[in-house]
Amino acid sequence: MYEEDLDDDDCGEAEFEETMKLKLLRRIAFLASKLREFIGNMIITTGKVVVTILLGSAGMMVPSLTSAVYFFVFLGLCTWWSCCQAFDPLIFSCLCVLMAIFSAGHLIGLYLYQLQFFQEVVPPKDFYEEEEEEEEEEEVTQEEKENVKLHALVSVFQFIMKQSYICALIAMMAWSITYHSWLTFVLLIWSCTLWMIRDRRKYAMISSPFMVFYGNLLLILQYIWSIKLNNDELPQVSGFLKRKEPGELASKILFTITFWLLLRQHLTEQKALRLKEATLSEVKVGKEDDEQDIMKVLGKLVMAMLIKYWIYVCGGMFFFVSFEGTIVMYKIIYMVLFLFCVALYQVHYEWWRKILKYFWMSVVVYTMLVLIFIYTYQFESFPDLWKNMTGLDERKLEDLGLKQFSVADLFTRIFIPTSFLLVCILHLHYFHDRFLQITDLKAVTSKQDNTIYSREKEEDKMLEEAGEKRMEEPEGEGGKGRWHLVIDRLTVLFLKFLEYFHKMQVFVWWLLELHIIKIVSSYIIWVTVKEVSLLNFVFLIAWALALPYAQFRPLASSICTVWTCVIIVCKMLYQLTSIDPKDFSRNCTLPGENETKVNLEELKTSVLYSGPVDPSEWVGLRKSSPLLVYLRNNLLMLAILAFEVTIYRHQEYYRCRNNLTAPVTKTIFHDITRAHLDDGLVNCVKYFINYFFYKFGLETCFLLSVNVIGQRMDFYAMIHAFWLIAVLYRRRRKAIAEIWPKYCCFLTCIITFQYFLCIGIPPAPCKDYPWRSGNANFNSNIIKWLYFPDFIVRPNPTLGTSVSQWCRKRKDSIALRKKKVTFSPYFTSRSYLDMYKVIIFSYLFWFVLTIIFITGTTRISIFCMGYLVACFYFLLFGGDLLLKPIRSILRYWDWLIAYNVFVITMKNILSIGACGYIESLIQKSCWVIQAFSLACTVKGYHIPTSNPDCKLPSGEAGIIWDSICFAFLLLQRRVFMSYYFLHVVADIKASQILASRSGNYYLFETDSEEEEEEEKKEEEEPRKKSAFQVLYGNLLSYNIIKRIFNILKFTWVLFLATLDSFTAWLNSISREHIDISTVLRIERCMLTREIKKGNVPTRESIHLYYQNHMMKLSEESGLDEIDKNPSQASGLQASERMDSLDSAASHDSISSSCSIHLWYSAAHRMFHDDELEESEKFYVGQPRVLLLIYALYNTLVARSEMVCYFVIILNHMISASMITLVLPILIFLWAMLSVPRPSKRFWMTAIVYTEVAIVIKYFFQFGFFPWNKHVDYTKDKPYHPPNIIGIEKKEGYVHYDLVQLLALFFHRSILKCHGLWDEDEKGDSSSNKEDTDDELSLTGGRRGSSASLKSVNLAASVESIHVHFPEQQTAIRRKSSSSISQISHRSSFSSHRSKRGKCHGVSGIGRTNCKLCVIKSHCGLCCFRTLQVYMPIRQFFYNLIHPDYSAVTDVYVLMFLADTVDFIIIVFGFWAFGKHSAAADITSSLSEDQVPEAFLVMVLIQFGTMVVDRALYLKKTVMGKVIFQVILVFGIHFWMFFILPGVTERKFSQNTVAQLWYFVKCVYFGLSAYQIRCGYPTRVLGNFLTKSYNYVNLFLFQGFRLVPFLTELRAVMDWVWTDTTLSLSSWICVEDIYAHIFILKCWRESEKRYPQPRGQKKKKVVKYGMGGMIIVLLICIVWFPLLFMSLIKSVAGITNKPLDVSITITLGGYQPIFTMSAQQNQLKSLDPSEFSDFMRSYRGNTAALQFLEGYAREDITRADLEGNSNSLWTISPPSRNKMIQGLRDLNADFTLVISWTIQRYKNMKYLISHFFSRTLEEVYPYYIKAPSDSLAKPIKQLLKGMSPDHGKQSMWENITVSLVKNASEEWWVLNQLGKRHKTPHESLELFIFSDKVSPPSLGFLAGYGIMGLYASVVLVIGKFVREFFSGISHSIMFEELPNVDRILKLCTDIFLVRETGELELEEDLYAKLIFLYRSPETMIKWTREKTN
Repeated sequence: MYEEDLDDDDCGEAEFEETMKLKLLRRIAFLASKLREFIGNMIITTGKVVVTILLGSAGMMVPSLTSAVYFFVFLGLCTWWSCCQAFDPLIFSCLCVLMAIFSAGHLIGLYLYQLQFFQEVVPPKDFYEEEEEEEEEEEVTQEEKENVKLHALVSVFQFIMKQSYICALIAMMAWSITYHSWLTFVLLIWSCTLWMIRDRRKYAMISSPFMVFYGNLLLILQYIWSIKLNNDELPQVSGFLKRKEPGELASKILFTITFWLLLRQHLTEQKALRLKEATLSEVKVGKEDDEQDIMKVLGKLVMAMLIKYWIYVCGGMFFFVSFEGTIVMYKIIYMVLFLFCVALYQVHYEWWRKILKYFWMSVVVYTMLVLIFIYTYQFESFPDLWKNMTGLDERKLEDLGLKQFSVADLFTRIFIPTSFLLVCILHLHYFHDRFLQITDLKAVTSKQDNTIYSREKEEDKMLEEAGEKRMEEPEGEGGKGRWHLVIDRLTVLFLKFLEYFHKMQVFVWWLLELHIIKIVSSYIIWVTVKEVSLLNFVFLIAWALALPYAQFRPLASSICTVWTCVIIVCKMLYQLTSIDPKDFSRNCTLPGENETKVNLEELKTSVLYSGPVDPSEWVGLRKSSPLLVYLRNNLLMLAILAFEVTIYRHQEYYRCRNNLTAPVTKTIFHDITRAHLDDGLVNCVKYFINYFFYKFGLETCFLLSVNVIGQRMDFYAMIHAFWLIAVLYRRRRKAIAEIWPKYCCFLTCIITFQYFLCIGIPPAPCKDYPWRSGNANFNSNIIKWLYFPDFIVRPNPTLGTSVSQWCRKRKDSIALRKKKVTFSPYFTSRSYLDMYKVIIFSYLFWFVLTIIFITGTTRISIFCMGYLVACFYFLLFGGDLLLKPIRSILRYWDWLIAYNVFVITMKNILSIGACGYIESLIQKSCWVIQAFSLACTVKGYHIPTSNPDCKLPSGEAGIIWDSICFAFLLLQRRVFMSYYFLHVVADIKASQILASRSGNYYLFETDSEEEEEEEKKEEEEPRKKSAFQVLYGNLLSYNIIKRIFNILKFTWVLFLATLDSFTAWLNSISREHIDISTVLRIERCMLTREIKKGNVPTRESIHLYYQNHMMKLSEESGLDEIDKNPSQASGLQASERMDSLDSAASHDSISSSCSIHLWYSAAHRMFHDDELEESEKFYVGQPRVLLLIYALYNTLVARSEMVCYFVIILNHMISASMITLVLPILIFLWAMLSVPRPSKRFWMTAIVYTEVAIVIKYFFQFGFFPWNKHVDYTKDKPYHPPNIIGIEKKEGYVHYDLVQLLALFFHRSILKCHGLWDEDEKGDSSSNKEDTDDELSLTGGRRGSSASLKSVNLAASVESIHVHFPEQQTAIRRKSSSSISQISHRSSFSSHRSKRGKCHGVSGIGRTNCKLCVIKSHCGLCCFRTLQVYMPIRQFFYNLIHPDYSAVTDVYVLMFLADTVDFIIIVFGFWAFGKHSAAADITSSLSEDQVPEAFLVMVLIQFGTMVVDRALYLKKTVMGKVIFQVILVFGIHFWMFFILPGVTERKFSQNTVAQLWYFVKCVYFGLSAYQIRCGYPTRVLGNFLTKSYNYVNLFLFQGFRLVPFLTELRAVMDWVWTDTTLSLSSWICVEDIYAHIFILKCWRESEKRYPQPRGQKKKKVVKYGMGGMIIVLLICIVWFPLLFMSLIKSVAGITNKPLDVSITITLGGYQPIFTMSAQQNQLKSLDPSEFSDFMRSYRGNTAALQFLEGYAREDITRADLEGNSNSLWTISPPSRNKMIQGLRDLNADFTLVISWTIQRYKNMKYLISHFFSRTLEEVYPYYIKAPSDSLAKPIKQLLKGMSPDHGKQSMWENITVSLVKNASEEWWVLNQLGKRHKTPHESLELFIFSDKVSPPSLGFLAGYGIMGLYASVVLVIGKFVREFFSGISHSIMFEELPNVDRILKLCTDIFLVRETGELELEEDLYAKLIFLYRSPETMIKWTREKTN
């Protein structure tokens, strides 16, 4: 019913009207019915298969007559099925029934046979009984309908069935291999014959019936012979039929199944051919076409892959066949065939292609023969037959490969050749012809046939068609259409991937084509070097000729290929067992003592005498296993050679296929030319990848030659050095090109000759070399250096062929080619490439000089001294040298290169002494070793150990740094020869022109009045809330998640803002330098434009440019209105006036005070350049990190002067010697005091002094000086003279000097760039003019900033634009970042003094010269020289004390902080300033009431200098400050570097704390010098912490006031050294009021910033944050003593173990009878096991366990006391008698006193008195507690209940007492009875429990105890806290002041009038202040809030 509905629903339009739900149900029902039908058919088919398998299994289990029925029925069914015959269901059912009946009968028979009667009738061993084996059979189900299979499964099954012939052929081979016999040999021959036939499938199908028949026959015969019969009943046939196990039938049936399948397939195909027309008519064409197309495409791809690469599988099988197992002759023949193929492929490609088919046929035939011979040789009669036929013994037959194997080995030996045969036949029949087609270079297919490109062209069309098809599809198939679209897109992506992969392949092939020759040559030469032999000599000769001469390279490759094949065959033949090296080896006898001078031990290492001499090893043959590893290098060589020709032929094929031609230039990137060199960093890298060796190949060759020299350092290296000199002597590249072929010929000859030396003579004749004879005076070191062949020290082949890669260049490539190229006319960094260019071409010269310096200083020798001289020369005169013609530069530079090569050559020549004659040099001429730094740097030489009197300079020898220097010298020479360098020279000249103005660039950002106006505007503007204020107001309104997110976001933004702020701050520090550099860069651009026009650049050109351009701007935009003076309206007048001012400025370095940023912007407006704009955009767009790096660099450049100071001081801190002491003193007393900056004379002094110091240090590094022989002993002695002077020998002796020298020259370059280097000379020359005073009087007056600005004419020259301001010659202050500088006029006295000093200063030079002339004429030359030094110094300090003008600055705060830091360093690092106090601290010293002298001196000096400095600051006396500075500088340096090392007995460089103190003191010196140079401020107003009103200043100020006595001391000092009318009390009153008002001001400002709205309760954060913290703090203070005392010992306590335990026993007050003590090893700690046992013994004792809780294992000590008393019993006879009477009196008590003493850090004593009546029971305390106090007690908790076995509780231990007597002595012996640790002798045992004690660092606090802490700490803190909570009402009037601005201003006014000297006004204002505090009403009026 349901099926009818389905049929009705399938027709008509009703299908489209049904709902989606019915459609889904129909589809599910349809699928269910199909699944049910499929499962039913599978069950029926499976049942048939199972029945058949069970029948076969029943027959094979135990072969017998009854089981044969099952087996034959099984064979019949399978054969019937293979004949393509169907089973009638009825017949198959009947067969199943019959077999079931037979099985039942079989089972009944088996069951009955178990009865005794039947076993007697038929014996158990009878033949018929064996037929009745047990077998079971399952019921057979009836056959149902035929199985309807799915289409996909049918397709797969059909494909498998079509290939069934392959399985059948493989099964035949496997059958024959697995089961060896003549019958199976037929199968082997049969299968091999079919494999060799081309149409093997056809003939396999034809022969399939015979296969089935023969297979069934073999199965039947095997079944019969598997029945257990005797040989008499069924004999075995040798070679044909043997009795086997029944299990083999199963595997043979599996092989037969392939025969059945093949037969069925054959009959099925025949039937299909007969029914072809009917079959074709029923085939549906539609959707299957797409699937077939896909399968065809995949099939073609797989087939193409197999055609192309199957030959590699065949090649791999060659290796597998040849090298598997033992090497025999037939495997060698396989390898010969393979090598022949490869060699022919490499030598002649066309011949190889012609014979390839015959080659594979030969391989197949040979493999068939190998299989037949091996297979037949396994039969028993064949070994004898082979021996008789060939006459060879068994060993030689095994070498041929003929050997009888076991079954497993036979399978391997036959299976491998069979598999190889199969692989070769597959290639020959399926892939060979197509392979020849695709490898034919003469018939190349077109590119359009390529699948990738054809698919790529049609992908768009395919997508369009696919889209149209998807649009036309009905809705029901939309989902499928979408999937098709996805498939199409994936296909397109896959094709794109293939396209990119193809491009990468093309690139890789081209890369290999370029460099395969290098790979081949490198590997072959490496193999020859690794395996030195006569056979490999051919390789070396071939490539020695081929590398320099390219025409021989193909021939060399062919020769190497053929020779490699020969070597491989020879090595394989040598591995045969019939070849035994012992047969031709020889033993050489040792020579006599007179025949040689070589010692016996060294002779035994010789090749001749170390063992038997095998001549084949000299040839290159030896036995080795595994063979593949032995032949690995040769096989890889062959593979690389074949790969080489493959690459060339592949490229030829590719170009022919794509109609391409070979590139003209052998470059990797074809589209990169010279024009791309300046086009970005990537293109530049590509260009150098293309042309690096073309450009720098010659230099690379030179470097390789130097590398060879450095690696070898022998005779031939010396020859290389001479050739290098000869080549470099030519200088010009064209001349070098002429000699280059001769040099290559030399290399070829010398390498060939050296390899011949490495081979040497054959050792077989047992003849040694003549230099080993008795008459020769050669040792092993000399032989090695001369590179002689030797049997003991064989020459190193690596050194002999280390120039294997010759630097080959044609003459035209070596010769200099002059090409005109275009590039940027000047250096503007528009990209990273431009930055690298600037670095290389502008700064590489100085870096190379640094390398030269390092080269000269890292090696201590006479030769290296020349490097230093050259370095210093070029450093001093290098700037001028760069401006000379290129020929002159190259001449100087070539001399330096020549010296470098000369040093390398001389070191090589002297290496014969360092390596060959080093022993004699050590004994006789040690100074030669030290002077020339002779040490053997090459491994392999026998070098004696260093003599203490003559140490070998191993770390200072070698030419590594010489080679590095050589490389950089060559690189710099190429830079000189580059066209870019011409523009470097032009840039230097332009910089000189711009810097010739001799101007002052240390300008100010703005004018003073403008700054004041801006500051006023900033004060008037409402203050913006900071980020923290906004965060405070808004953070609480968010929920937790938003809060966390906002916090993270805010943190990141804050980090970026901090980074930007730090960068901006650095830029602000270096703003002047940045602006000056920018303007200079613009003007250099102007000059380069003039150069491009062909004009000579001068300053006047820039002058005219500005003038003309500004005139145009004035006419167009009216910029002349800047000049507000009506009288100066005329531009011409202004120009004339500015010209005059310009001339004045050029002479006097004095000009108007205009800001540099104004002219920076003006220059930008005047000049426009595209490259400059691109450069600015490039820099602005950099990441933050790079911007920070740029800012750091600008800061470094802007503060280069400070960098020099820092490096000089650092060098002195590290070196700490007299040599380095001079420059720091000069810094503090000359450089930092110079106005406006240090002069050129100072910097030249520093430079020259540094160079001289380096030379002196270098000279004294030689080891032949006597003090350098015991450096390890004297290096730490502070007063050792070389250590004091600084000439001691040490590592890194000039590292810091190098940094110092570089810093000085770096600063010199900056000064030269800014025109400040030659300023002194120009100033001196101008000062000698007569009109100097007049000019100074005209221009030296103090002018306002506004007047200065008005006087500037925009049409002025470049000199007037870059206005020059000496810092102390103008009245304008510099606005520093710390805002501590201030502008102020000096008092009238200081102004008068300045004017007077000015007049004296101007005319002082002329008068000084006149005086010197007079003195010279009267006093003589000596006095004149003295005065000539004294007078300039006097004049310098006079001008310093009496300056013309001063830009006053207040840096006292920074000086005070520096002094404070030094004071802290002294206190906490006190141990560094005393002798033997490295482990002490100040607290321990003071606790012992000791004041260390060093600490006292340092503290007093430091404090005294702080007081003096404060006094000088308050008195504002510059002269006193200068004198104090001089005294302090000399005193501190003398103390730190001469006195302190003697006090501490260690060098200053080893005293880290002293170094830190000195560095901070140097900071103080610098600040002090800056203060002297600028002058003291006129006004000193208040504390520096009161300048701002915020929380930071508030808390710092309050902390300042909390320091004891600091506030009071400051107030008294200020009152003493300040002019005032106030008394001391009034002064302190004003200070207190000011401090109080400042604190109130800070609180009021904070309330304004963080306001609290009215009527709003306090937030919980504030309440719990502040209040909770106070609560916790108070609670902690209250309970601190209890908590501290309880935890001090339990948590932080340390174990205080006893040092000595003593016991004394006395009887009745008489002489002690026993005294013993335990110390050291007698006091033992318990190990973990003993401690566990001890705790376990008190498991039930609660009191004891509670006591033991307080002690750990380390707190318990066991004391083992000897039982014998350590003192004799010396008692007088009367006392002895009396004691005996007392003991005998039983009624009287007698006292026994036991006392013990436990010594820890405190003595613990205890005394116990016991009364006993005759015995010593329970008297000994076993456990003693040693508490922290002085009383040791027994532990009662452990003494109770110790012995539970006793009836009563045992309190004490029993001891036995006995008196031992000797002849004249007696002593007592005691023994403890109940010891835990039993001992064989008498002894006492005692357990001591030590209480923990507080650590020493807290002992001073723990010593107070609980009550002491409460009394001293808690009550004091409570008193202090109570002051905050009480008395508040009394201070309301003065605390709650709403506005304190007026009071604060009143206090400030008092300070101000005091400084100005208005003392009367000071009294009035003070009285007003006092009245204000006395009048509450006035106070209220003054403190009201301001109202509008």
